[in-house]
Amino acid sequence: MTDLKELLDRAAGAEPGVSDADLSADLDRGRRALRRRRATGIASGAVATALIVGVGWSVLPTGTATDGAPEPAGPTTAATPTPAPMPSRSPGQVIGGLPGDHRPPAPVPSTPVPLVATAKAFPGPITCDLIPQGWAVKLVGTKQNGDPSQQDLTDPNLRNPEQYHAESRYLRIRASQLMDQGEGLTADKYSTPWTDLPKVRAGKNEAVITPGNTRNGRRELFVRQGRSTRVVVLSNSAYNLGWDQATLLKFAGSCHYKK
Repeated sequence: MTDLKELLDRAAGAEPGVSDADLSADLDRGRRALRRRRATGIASGAVATALIVGVGWSVLPTGTATDGAPEPAGPTTAATPTPAPMPSRSPGQVIGGLPGDHRPPAPVPSTPVPLVATAKAFPGPITCDLIPQGWAVKLVGTKQNGDPSQQDLTDPNLRNPEQYHAESRYLRIRASQLMDQGEGLTADKYSTPWTDLPKVRAGKNEAVITPGNTRNGRRELFVRQGRSTRVVVLSNSAYNLGWDQATLLKFAGSCHYKK
């Protein structure tokens, strides 16, 4: 056995010597190979990430914001604020009436109060050629230049009227005029010039009426007298008239200044 080993050793020749330089070179080669493997792994991960991001943007709406950044995938919606609770109101309380007056409104009649012709002039600066049947006119409000500024139409036959909300049982007429504040003639309570407001007809005059539906005559109406700056204002909050808009316009068209 020994002779065979010796013969093989002689055939293979002497073992090459290994120096310190050879060992250092091998160590450097190993380190470089390790660095290459790490770099390859990082690059592969970056490519995979880029592919994922690219696929993500490809399925979203494309676009670019003004600063060069991609736009969001969809429109953003601001959070809807929680609506404030409605103020408490007693059943039947008049909308727009005095908040401290909790009396119910005057009863609505089964049939609207009809209009009838009248030859008797109303007290005050304005009179009308029609009047709600059975109703009366009185002067109210403060005095201006010696004359009361407002006229109220009420039903004298309404039983125990004080049991009802005050604003629910009268129709008020007052004098007003268009004023020019530098933007054109404007009615009081409005900031838009008269020429720009939507109009309705009250008799032969043009008029502006507050928003609402045609079935409800409890509205405020501004009736311009011809082409003058004088305006007749009617505020109808009378539940016990039972009027619709057409009846209010018919009545308003019969009202005019006495002089």
